[in-house]
Amino acid sequence: MSSEGHRVAVYYQTQYDKSLAPNSPFGHYVSPLPLLTLLTHLFLAAFHINNDKSVHLNDNVPEDPMFTQMWQDLGQMQAQGIKVIGMLGGAAPGTYSLLTPANFNTYYPVLRDYISEFHLDGMDLDVEQSTPISVIENLITQLKADFGDDFIITLAPVASALLEGSNLSGFDYGALDKAMGAQIAWYNAQFYSGFGSIFPDNQYISIIDRGFDPNRVVAAVLTSPANGGGYIDISEVISSAQALSAKYGFNFGGISGWEYFNSLPDTTQPQLWAQEIKGAMANLTAAKREFEAGKRSEAWALRRGH
Repeated sequence: MSSEGHRVAVYYQTQYDKSLAPNSPFGHYVSPLPLLTLLTHLFLAAFHINNDKSVHLNDNVPEDPMFTQMWQDLGQMQAQGIKVIGMLGGAAPGTYSLLTPANFNTYYPVLRDYISEFHLDGMDLDVEQSTPISVIENLITQLKADFGDDFIITLAPVASALLEGSNLSGFDYGALDKAMGAQIAWYNAQFYSGFGSIFPDNQYISIIDRGFDPNRVVAAVLTSPANGGGYIDISEVISSAQALSAKYGFNFGGISGWEYFNSLPDTTQPQLWAQEIKGAMANLTAAKREFEAGKRSEAWALRRGH
């Protein structure tokens, strides 16, 4: 499963850019295909569970014709090794309050069936409403039971929540990790909107010092100042990523970007953000391979010496 660090990921929520001229019957479709070869993971945002027992991808049901091309494109990406993970929740309220024990058997099966129908590789639980920890533990347990050990489960806390500071979720992530950490692939910690910054890197280091594995903490950053407060330039993101990788022995978890369609440095080619991040990560991965090859050679020489 996706245990190796140096992940490169983007969130893909804006499938149609209203600021551009239509290129399809549904508006200007933003294809994810330029991200082929650049990503390890794509987070498809945002799934919501509704009171009427429906599940929406943003404002429409996932089988809406407006998404037909998108599903085909995502399937092509999966065929080339990119993992497509659905993001559940986010700023819109409601989803997690419908997954309490009293409601779970009514609302969860609809979500489960969509995960199966559209072959999602995992779910990113973005809990931005006060939720009992037991609700999240039960959801994780059920997802693993239904989809197996290879199904990727991540969570998206604000960075300060991993430091027992400001927390939108209402539960203790340290306690969740102790209870369920073996079933949680990693945390997409939101280092923006006043909840943290990856540059300088001291807040990330503080999270690791509290006991989180750096391989399981991905730094989520904004790809454009249009996407929220706390944007930092990609050169600063890369600088911190390189410093953290050096500090943690090539075990830095990686970078994810919110969101794809208007990523800088060039909004007309939003894949360039991922390309630059991948370039930095690729150099680090190559260094890791060289380091490990050297250790293997050294061990072989010692064995021959005996």
